[in-house]
Amino acid sequence: MLSRAFLVSIFALLALAACEETAPAPPPAQPRDEPPVHVVFFDKGAVKIGPWGLSIIKQAAAEAKKPGVTAVAVVGHSDRAGSDKVNQALSQRRAAAVRERLIREGVPAKLVTARGMGESKPFMATEDGVGQPENRRVEITISR
Repeated sequence: MLSRAFLVSIFALLALAACEETAPAPPPAQPRDEPPVHVVFFDKGAVKIGPWGLSIIKQAAAEAKKPGVTAVAVVGHSDRAGSDKVNQALSQRRAAAVRERLIREGVPAKLVTARGMGESKPFMATEDGVGQPENRRVEITISR
């Protein structure tokens, strides 16, 4: 048999719960306005674009050559292994390599900008000095 103190506690909790306001439901998800992004990954310390990366670049180039495209932003990134200076230069070289390949695939050069972000915007946060493969990337964003 339940004790009187236990039953009082249960009733008190139920009464308290009944008095609390429920949080309003979150608004429905809105469609994203962000342009699509294509991502090319790199081996540690590498600038060479591998076969999978070439496939991604060809897909991006096909999209970038469609009517209505106003800009193609190519942004390089690195992991946190190595110095800031080395990673900045590496990310810039990666972005430049992808930009050149997009142009070779027929994307007008005047539409394509390239810049390196170094290790400043990791996809996956890590401690300094950690080489995270997902952070060694170039993102291609196509704007209309």
